[in-house]
Amino acid sequence: MFGGAFLLSLVATYVFAVFLGPDPGLGLAIGAGVPAGLGWVASSFGINYLFSQRSLQLWLIDGGYHTLQFTLYGVILPLWH
Repeated sequence: MFGGAFLLSLVATYVFAVFLGPDPGLGLAIGAGVPAGLGWVASSFGINYLFSQRSLQLWLIDGGYHTLQFTLYGVILPLWH
């Protein structure tokens, strides 16, 4: 389970890095990470959670986690180069 989660996180990081381009600035990368987490991941979770009748609290936890995840990608990737 943890190995699979790690591999999927690497895939998400790679795709986000391709989306950002070869030399993103820190502001651009963070500015893209927050909306990617909120606008793509959390909103997609929201749709699924509505139909599966999961709680708002669970959506806030899961959506918040992935928003933080992509924000951290936005911090790490420009500093990595």
